Amino acid sequence: MLYLFRSALILVSLLPGSAGAVATPTLTFPFKAVGTPGAGGASGQLTVRTLSPTSAISVLTLRGLTPGTPYVAHYHALGAASSDPCASGGPVTLGFPAFRTNAQGQATVLLRADPARISGSQGAYVIVHTAGNLAVVPLCAAVLRTAGTPAGQNAQSPNAQSPKVQPPAQVALQQTVKIGDNFFMPASLSVVAGTTVTWVHTGKVAHNVLSLDLPGISSAVLQPGDRYSYTFKTTGTFTYYCSFHEGMSATITVTSR
Repeated sequence: MLYLFRSALILVSLLPGSAGAVATPTLTFPFKAVGTPGAGGASGQLTVRTLSPTSAISVLTLRGLTPGTPYVAHYHALGAASSDPCASGGPVTLGFPAFRTNAQGQATVLLRADPARISGSQGAYVIVHTAGNLAVVPLCAAVLRTAGTPAGQNAQSPNAQSPKVQPPAQVALQQTVKIGDNFFMPASLSVVAGTTVTWVHTGKVAHNVLSLDLPGISSAVLQPGDRYSYTFKTTGTFTYYCSFHEGMSATITVTSR
């Protein structure tokens, strides 16, 4: 991590992580203040350069944050909740090193990683959070939106069958999933159509429950002790995740009976 603000911006650029990638001219992505508490007059920019098919450098240059305060930043794959990438609630694909601002509220943060992890399947954005409360988001930068599968839809082969909608179960069915810090328990669950699953927050930091497979799964920010429920009526296997924490995801398989 780098704590010293650089007056001369490091010039880097973004390329898809395909085989044979080479360095290209610089692309810069500006941050916008999201408007959540703690945003103030924060601003900055992100620059990224692909050095090889498996190596890219991302640099955050940030200012106007709270002086001497710990922050974290994450790449997110584009979610399905909104046409605005910064409001789409996508899963975390890559985390920057944790950092602390200097006495002027400035920071420069460098990350080297595989470029394939930057873009996600449909696009990407970067969110800066306060380390003490990940629900506080001062800054967001829309990085890339790729063509192809529209947000909120899953690509299917021409012969794939659409999921079947099942009638409500005759008897109310209930299942519970515990939300811990950086995990869901159980990580894999099988239920019959018509089951209501309730997520119970048993951890100590903020989490949420979101899904690209089923956009209807979309909780608010959950604090310790909070609950969120969703009734599954469509058969299939669905992945859900917390958009605050890298790798925090689980699956639910819904069967007809």
